[in-house]
Amino acid sequence: ADSAALLERAPGANVNRNGPLTGIAAYRGMYADQVNVLVNGMNIVTGGPNGMDPPLSYIPRTQLESLEVIRGIAPVSSGLETIGGTMKATARSSHFTSGDEITPSADVSLGGATVDSSYSVGAFGAMANRNHRMHVYGSKEKGDDYEIPDGKVRPSEYDRKNGGIGYGYQNNGQEISLNYRRNDTDDTGTPSLPMDIDYIDTNIFESEYNGAFGAYDVHGQVFYNDVEHKMNNYSLRNPPNPMMTRQNKTSSDGLGYRADVGFALGAGRLLLGTDGQLGKHDATVTDPINNPNVYVEAYNNVRRNAFGAFAEWDGDIASDWVMQLGGRYTRVNSSSGDVSHFMAGMNPAINTLQTRFNNADKDNNQNNFDLVAKFDHAYSSQLGFNIEGGIKNRAPSYQQLYLWVPLQATNGLADGHNYVGDLDLDKETAYEAGLGLDWNTPRGYVSPRIFYRYVNDYIQGTPATDPTVIMVSTASGDPNPLQWSNVDAKLYGIDMNWGASLGSHWSLDGVISYVRGKRDDINDDLYRIAPLNGSATLSYSRANWWVGLEGVAYARQDNVSKTNDETESAGYGLANLRAG
Repeated sequence: ADSAALLERAPGANVNRNGPLTGIAAYRGMYADQVNVLVNGMNIVTGGPNGMDPPLSYIPRTQLESLEVIRGIAPVSSGLETIGGTMKATARSSHFTSGDEITPSADVSLGGATVDSSYSVGAFGAMANRNHRMHVYGSKEKGDDYEIPDGKVRPSEYDRKNGGIGYGYQNNGQEISLNYRRNDTDDTGTPSLPMDIDYIDTNIFESEYNGAFGAYDVHGQVFYNDVEHKMNNYSLRNPPNPMMTRQNKTSSDGLGYRADVGFALGAGRLLLGTDGQLGKHDATVTDPINNPNVYVEAYNNVRRNAFGAFAEWDGDIASDWVMQLGGRYTRVNSSSGDVSHFMAGMNPAINTLQTRFNNADKDNNQNNFDLVAKFDHAYSSQLGFNIEGGIKNRAPSYQQLYLWVPLQATNGLADGHNYVGDLDLDKETAYEAGLGLDWNTPRGYVSPRIFYRYVNDYIQGTPATDPTVIMVSTASGDPNPLQWSNVDAKLYGIDMNWGASLGSHWSLDGVISYVRGKRDDINDDLYRIAPLNGSATLSYSRANWWVGLEGVAYARQDNVSKTNDETESAGYGLANLRAG
């Protein structure tokens, strides 16, 4: 059901799974907010402070048209903050036809699985002519806890409904579109996290314009989303203590925009643009079962607003040489309102944390400057080389700044530790270089890439030293809390896709990915880095059908983070039989 699973088929990409619908995108060792995930060109402001609704959860597999991973260093035009790369998920849509007569189309998809007694159903209908197009769609997926030889994994059930409608109009080279999407996720487990999803109700509105004015191509987009989200630790599981039932009700709102114009300049094309996103978050923890007096404002009126401008040129610079050169400036302003805790009046330690936070300057403003240069050289008709370098920045997330009381609201880290934020965090700055080769013949292809990324002021949880924080965290079950801090880190590796034609009907294709992430200030590895992994598929195809045998392998991961108490994992292999 989770579209994020497809990332395992792209070189360098992977997914951190916290639940059946909670797949967090990862690319070359960076993940969550570090990776820019666009859904129909939008940055969705998600509702869960623990990452229960990552962006890809808003496009079910039955509605997904394509999932693109921009390989290597992401262009500056691809988003506001792209330090860990850019991914683009595109939903199915209606398409204009060439005639005046309205042409209808429809399809239905059905699916099921025995491992979790699940089912899925999706429907898509459209009608269009040369000037108008319209579509409507809907899907539902539902599954129980999935089975393993030792029993069932609880809670791993899921229940999601998603639907929407869209309209487009074009005339004389001008096109405008309007889209609305609704997502309703009900009881869904996130077994890696301390709570499960009670509901996530999300509305997404989007409008887009594309047009040409002489030699200038103009594009504009405005989008908005709101999220109402509730999670708890008692509906789908037993709480750690019968008297410690907890519920976290959150809400988020996001407004974004983009405008750009492209035109020929010299031997290439120049793209100029501006974009922005305004986000607001609230989260309140209560206990509706045992103690109605419990009230903790984990986040109150938190705002994170980003405004950017960019310029990017693509073109020929010499015979068989193509260059992309881009620069971007992004301003990120973060702020928070005052918070309160029901125990502040009777617990001096909590009162200290609350008073300290409310009296502090809670504004965090960052100026980000990004530069990217990419060069491609066609050595021959079959062989090409590419080299790239860039400087990328990312401002701290709202969780990393404003988590004032020790909690596990960490955007899905799932390491079991309580965290607290740091109002004085600095931005992450990455210096990255990459080198690649593309070899293509009628009989096969191979495209390896090697990369090295050094991240100055990488944001990582480090052991908290504040005795007040440790005291409060110990009382809630974690005597070793972590605090978000700026450290230094490096990530390097290689990824490759390859294939070979074995005749008129047979082919063999595969992917290999390896990344190593290390702290540079102490001897430790970075958290949740995927081990060496790869896949290979042997396919046989005819005009109207195909069959494929796929092998997937993950190596043992023993380069784990001691700071995060990360456990090692064994290697494993899968064999899949596919046909269509």
